Amino acid sequence: MKNRSYFSPAILVMAFIVFFSSCRDKEEPVVSPIVGTWSYSTFQLDLQVNGQTLEQFLISLGATPQEAEALANQIRNDFFSNADFAGTVLQFKADGTYEITVNGRLDESGTYELRNGNTLLRLTSDSETQEFQVKELTNSRLTILLEEEESGDFFEEGSPVLVKLQLELSFVK
Repeated sequence: MKNRSYFSPAILVMAFIVFFSSCRDKEEPVVSPIVGTWSYSTFQLDLQVNGQTLEQFLISLGATPQEAEALANQIRNDFFSNADFAGTVLQFKADGTYEITVNGRLDESGTYELRNGNTLLRLTSDSETQEFQVKELTNSRLTILLEEEESGDFFEEGSPVLVKLQLELSFVK
């Protein structure tokens, strides 16, 4: 009588399955949607004084609504205009570094970090660390928000005021 092993075909089938399952395509690493080159698109500036809109604050100082609107627009334009950001390009690399160029010239470089579920962007250069709130991050659009507060007698009225600046910058890939 022949001595047959019934385990040989089972072992052969198992080896076949293990071999072919290990030959599957390796999964590609997940690349953050921030990686790439982003060009400046638009900006929006909001200024608040002592918790009021700039227009409301100017009216409280005695300006008419029309004067307040004209003066607020002038103040905003003195802060920033499209020309301040035109030609700005952000490049985020997969190795965690970034470069900011303006009209093709390197303006800043360093490392970046996305935190809190991609809602906080931290840029660290040689001179400083700056944090931005990420308002939108898709494969083709990036919108970040910078918020600053400062107290001082900016309007030369004899008493300090609290000024809150919110600068929203949008970029496209």
